[in-house]
This record gives sequence, C-alpha cells and structure tokens, in this order.
Amino acid sequence: MLTYAEVGLTLSEYQEIQRLLSRNPNDLELGLFGALWSEHCSYKNSKPFLAWLPNQGPFVVQGPGGNAGVVLFNQDYDVAFKIESHNHPSYVEPVQGAATGVGGILRDIIAMGARPIAVADVLKFGTNDKARALRQGIVEGIGAYGNAIGIPTVTGSVGYSALYDANPLVNVLAVGLLPHLQHIGADGAKPGSVLLLMGQATGRDGIHGASLLASQDFGTETEAMRPTVQVGDPFMGKLLMEATLRIVREGLADAVQDLGAAGLTSALAELAYASHVGVSLDVAAVPCRETGMSAYDIMLSETQERMLLSIPEANLEAALSAIETFALPVAEVGRVMPGDFLRIVCETQLLADVPTQVLVASCPRQVLADDFVERFTEPPVGESAPVPLTLDHDLGLRVIGHPDCQDRSPIYQRYDSMIQVRTVWGPQHDSAILRIGEGADGLQIAVAAPSRWALMDSVAGGYGAVVDVLSRIATQGSVPLGLTDGINGGNPDKPEEYQRVAGLVWGIAQAAQDFGVPVTGGNVSLHNETHSQAIWPTAALGVVARHPHPETPIPDRPSGKGLKIAVLNPPEELSLGGSVLAELLGRIGAYPRIVPDRTVQALRLMGDWARDPDTVGLLACRSVGIGGLFVALARALMSASPEYGADLRLSSDRAALELFNETAGQFLVFLDPSRQATWEHSAKRAGMTIAILGETTDSPQIKIQAGRTVTWELQALWQAFREGGEYHRVG
Repeated sequence: MLTYAEVGLTLSEYQEIQRLLSRNPNDLELGLFGALWSEHCSYKNSKPFLAWLPNQGPFVVQGPGGNAGVVLFNQDYDVAFKIESHNHPSYVEPVQGAATGVGGILRDIIAMGARPIAVADVLKFGTNDKARALRQGIVEGIGAYGNAIGIPTVTGSVGYSALYDANPLVNVLAVGLLPHLQHIGADGAKPGSVLLLMGQATGRDGIHGASLLASQDFGTETEAMRPTVQVGDPFMGKLLMEATLRIVREGLADAVQDLGAAGLTSALAELAYASHVGVSLDVAAVPCRETGMSAYDIMLSETQERMLLSIPEANLEAALSAIETFALPVAEVGRVMPGDFLRIVCETQLLADVPTQVLVASCPRQVLADDFVERFTEPPVGESAPVPLTLDHDLGLRVIGHPDCQDRSPIYQRYDSMIQVRTVWGPQHDSAILRIGEGADGLQIAVAAPSRWALMDSVAGGYGAVVDVLSRIATQGSVPLGLTDGINGGNPDKPEEYQRVAGLVWGIAQAAQDFGVPVTGGNVSLHNETHSQAIWPTAALGVVARHPHPETPIPDRPSGKGLKIAVLNPPEELSLGGSVLAELLGRIGAYPRIVPDRTVQALRLMGDWARDPDTVGLLACRSVGIGGLFVALARALMSASPEYGADLRLSSDRAALELFNETAGQFLVFLDPSRQATWEHSAKRAGMTIAILGETTDSPQIKIQAGRTVTWELQALWQAFREGGEYHRVG
C-alpha cells in the first residue's frame, strides 16, 4: 500500500484528492496524482505569477497551453518554438539527462506538426571538479542527440558560478517550421477515435523521472536516483519525427501528444482534458520491453521516443500504413470517448478511473498575498558595488578571462551547426540567422540568461534579461515574433526563494509588455537547490524574429581603420551592479533598473539603422551585455580579419564604469565618419544619446586614454579569452 509521501504528495493534497473523489484513491490512482500534481507537471507554485506574462500579439498563432508556441513567419510558414529544462536529470546522469532534454523539446515541436530546424542551448555550470565532469557529459549528450537526429545547434549561452556546482542548468530551445495555419495540437481528439502509441517499447527507465525528480531538492546521494533518468535513442527519434510529420501532413490524426514527463499518464490526461473527452487505455496492449511490468510501471514510465496519436477510425488503416513505412513499433492502446475521465483497464479489469478535470486542473495552487506585487515596485536597498578609481590593465584581462566572458567554442565545436544548410550565422556570433524557403526574409534566433543580474534584485534581472535578448535582435533590424522563457529557481516552499522567482517573472512580464513581445510558452524548473543552497534566479530566454536580409547580416566586427566607435544609448546613471567586474572586486551590487521608455526607443532606433545601414552609415554593431562595453569591443576586434585595433578617449573618473557596466539596451556601433552628420541627426531626432568614444586603427591593440594611457594587445586579450585565468577576486 503506497503512502501519499512516497509519490511526492503532501497530507493536505492527499486529503483534497479524497474530497474530490469522495473516496480513497487506489495505489495506481495515487501514482497518477503524484505525477500530475507534482510541481513539474502542475506548476502549482508558479501558475499564479505566470499569469502576469503577456501572451497576445499580432504574430501569435498558438500561445501558452499547447506543446509549443506558434507564431506567424510569413504567408507560407509558421514557426513553432519553445524552451524547456532538464536540470535535475542532467545532474544525476549528465549524458542521458542532457540528451533526453534535447529529444523531449524536439518532440514538443514535432507534436505541433512542425519540422525542427534548429536547437539552442542555455547552460549554467559550477566551478569545481565535479562540475567540470558534469559539463563534459552534458555537452556530449546535447551534441550526440542533436548531431545524430540531424538538427543543427545554432546558438547558445553558457555561464558559471559555484552556486551551480550541484545544480547545473540545461535549458534547450527548439525551433520548427510548418505550413501556415496547419499546426495540430492535443485539443482536437474526437469520441470514437483510436489511440495509437508509436515509438519505443515501454520500459522501467524514468519512472517518476521528470515529474518527481524535478520536484524535490537534492541531498547527499544521487546514485539511487539514476534509474529515474530516461535513456535517449536519436535514431528512433528521427523515425518518430518523420512518421509523425507524415501523419499530420496527410491529415490522418485529430490530435497528437508527445510522451514526456509522467509518460502515458500525462499524455493521456492532457489530451483528454484539452479535447474535453474521456479516454480509456488498456495497459495489456502497451508494448513493453521488460517482463513483469505492472500497470503502475507502464503508466509512469518516461521511456523516450514515444508519441500518442488520436486517429479517427476511418483513417486508421492509412495511419498504420504510414507508420509501417518507417518500421516503427505501434500499438492500438485505447479509445477516445465522450465524458471526463482517464480510465485504465487491463483487458476487462478496471484498474483506475479518475476525472481528468480533477487530475489535471484541480491541484491546489499557491495563493499570493494581497500585497505580493507591491513588493516588486521598489528596488532593494543595498550598497553599490565598489568602483576602481583608475582604469587598470589587469582588470580588462580578468574580465575577459572570467568564465562568463570566455570563448564558447570548446562547447559549440562539439555541435553540428550547419546541417540542413540553412545556417548563415552560427554559434560563433551572438545570435543565429537562418534561411527560410525561397523568400527574402530569414529567421533570427537569440538566447540569453544573465543570471548574475537577478541575484540582488530579481525584478531588475528579469527585465534586463529581456532587454538583453531583444537587443541582439535589434542589431540585425529583425522583427521579434515571440519570446519563450525558461524560469529556473530554488525551493518554492521557502518564502524568500519564492519571492525571488516571482520577481524574476514580474520583471520579464513588465519588459515583455513594454517592448510588445508576447510570451508564447516556456517552462518552469524549481527546486534547483542542494543542501539548502539555491541557484541564482535564472531566466533562460529565447526569441525568434523575422530577419529582413539574411544573406547580408549586419557585421558584428569592423572592416577597416578610421571608423568611428560609439555607444548608442549609454546609461545616464552608471553602475557596476550585477556585473562581472563587480564580482571580481568582491561585491556584486544590485543590477540597475532600466528606464523603459528610453530603452524601447533605443532598440527601435538600432533596428531602424540595421534595416537601412547604408543611409545612416552603420558598418557594424554589437549589443552590450555580460562583461560590458570592453568585452563587446574586444570580441569585435578579435574576430575581425585582418585584425584592427581601437583608440578610445574616456574621462578618467568614469572610464571603468563606462567600460564594464552591463546595463542592457546600449549598443557598440562602428560608423562611417563621412556620414557623421546623418547618424548624429538621426539619434538626436529620436531623443537618443550617442557617445563617440574614438576610432578603429590598423594596430592590433585597444588603447584607452583616460587620464593615463592603458593598452591591451589583442594577442593578450585573445589568450585570456581562450584560456581564462584563476577565478578569484582582485583588488
């Protein structure tokens, strides 16, 4: 006899189940509730604040609630996209945890009827030996699955902190393409349809995996959790993708649902609830690869590479024929019926019968206090980060050598970014650009996760993260179509951690509203905490955008000497809060709250310049983010061929602040000096400040005159960028 605690329920939740059912649940039913009322599946703590996120916009075809968001790309195509996490499994078993994270998010895209065309990863790692081993396995898993199934990994983000030693974050964005207005979902199942289970035979791997494993904090022992991590098979995933897309393309299914967290339990319950129907499943009909599997095992297994199809009776023969083409295992496991129930039988024996309304939508949720939102209106009171009095040569090397600013190529070189031959810009740039069909427009994909910004003020960090990712879009003049968010936090049962995660979402919501970019879906991963040590509240954000000239991206590096170097929209109040330099100095400080109206205008102006660069004389640009202006400039110069340098003139008392602040919404621009009157007039007309810093040179060094002259040779910067340095405080 199972207890409620063994399936992850609380006493009050169990009593609520008894009340809703007017009886005690049996063991199988209790397992169903344990899975679907877990934090990972029910979002019982996060739904109250996820409601703050705007989800409507001119390009939204499918918003939150489906397997993935869908946005209009052009008259021919829609784009499906979503980000999800696989944090806890990747710590327990890094290779398979990360690989199945990729497989799972790809199936979400496929279940919408979209063909995946790109993947991006957002990773956070620790700094000790164990963390380095985890990084090796996680990168191996992501690369192995994506490369094998034939989906390019086109961009990404990586960050480091000791807070991620025992809680690495593995967030994966998948993007897919489908014919305009031809998406499918889990909400179209009709009574009389047959339920087909397609893909791998069900095993015992992953029982109570994502549902329970991701809904609890870690302790000292993880080896016992290893069987809860699923095992991926990308080759089976490829066959599953092709079969599913063919069935959708030929109109043979009325609903599709992938099997992820909570396996058959979640897939059946979500399909039934979304379609307002009842479903009956015969566990005896489910193909199993292990002997002696109980109904409990079958229903809660998270075996990968499986898809649930609802097929009208008239289409059954054609659907089975299509699946046979791909030599995929398939079984008729149940029926769609009128009603509101999830019924599980074994041949003629009734094993479980639960209303889907109770199972899916009745989990008690966190209730927010009346003054909860008011707590976000004012930034926290705290000391500012200390500021160095003089610009120091060593600081520049240490900032660019910091793990968060270092070269990502050792990671992304493990991935295939060019397969499918759509990629114009890949992971060596700050965003990806892809060709789409024969049209003139391309697709830009950007991700960001500046988690340090949220440490002391999660509202400011959430807002800044949105500005950061949208700034990458603005540098290309692209039109953002939608945003997806992966919210990662600590234990929601601790009021201070819950407040921090809610503040992060509040900041994202406010920024999405201010910039007019809807959030079409995403993921929440809580309980990222070990031995009471929580991670920083971390927003992993992804944006898809329509690029106006994909074959000729705006360069992100200069192409000659004598170009004017300037900053568009430098912050009026300079702060090192939340920056890499502040951490190196020993105090992070609160990240500055961004001025909305001015920043919206800055992104609009940057986009206008990028759409018509010749008129204004824009030759290259980068958004300023982690590491500040100094890192943006160094990366631009180091990637130029042949190498160019920079000669800058800054005020002696503000130089370090100007170079190393990380206030989002400012842009490093390289401008044609012969068009100076044009771009100065354009900025003035828009009410924007543009600060001219200096010009490019043909000497491979950065020389800054700030009371005294400080010079960095590009070779030394490149060495620090590639090799880093000892990760410790300076000053």
